Amino acid sequence: MTPAQWEVWLADRLGRRVEVAYGRARTVPVQVIDDSRTLRVRLHRFFAAAPPDVCEALAAWLRAGRRARRACRRLDAWIDAQLRGLPARAPRRQRLRPQGDHHDLADLAAFLLARDFAGDFEGRRHPEVTWGRRGRSQARHSLLLGSYVPARNLVRVHSVLDRPQVPRWFVSYVLFHEILHAALPGSDHGPAFRARERAYPDYERAAGWQRAHIARLIRVARRTRATPAPARASRVSAR
Repeated sequence: MTPAQWEVWLADRLGRRVEVAYGRARTVPVQVIDDSRTLRVRLHRFFAAAPPDVCEALAAWLRAGRRARRACRRLDAWIDAQLRGLPARAPRRQRLRPQGDHHDLADLAAFLLARDFAGDFEGRRHPEVTWGRRGRSQARHSLLLGSYVPARNLVRVHSVLDRPQVPRWFVSYVLFHEILHAALPGSDHGPAFRARERAYPDYERAAGWQRAHIARLIRVARRTRATPAPARASRVSAR
């Protein structure tokens, strides 16, 4: 059915004005807003091919909500089957956050790329940089201060370093270390990697600062308030 056909069909079943639109939301394929005068229903596009019993189940749910248990079970089962049949979605592009509260990773990376990596990324993109998501760490004896994700060509720096007590030159060193992984793909921490790392102007000072302060960084990371995870959504939503 088209949205217009759904509107006529549901209005007949429910005895009230209904507006229907199609969307592509997978988390909540059925969304309903009832403003007393009009029932506004947004359905995933796969409802265009819903069989008669699913149509009836949807009408029953719109009329009685979760009290229509049999209809809910049929509706949920059909929706789950349709979702499993959809093609996989492309990974959502992460929103980058290079500008921190105290340190700007983009500014630091630009300097490093010009000074330390000139020529390393000819013919290919240099990695993007971002602060990692703030959240409480479970680490007790070690802390991953940075990481490089080859599949996304992305460097993340732990948000615990975005503090006024952390020197800019130390953040720069952590960023250098991770960009070096991108510059020398597949080298891991082999001889070529170690040689480039030790040639970094602030290598000794940064290594010393990390040894002296890593315990405090771990404590700070463990105290950081975690960002609440979103609640698991139902297949249908009404308000």
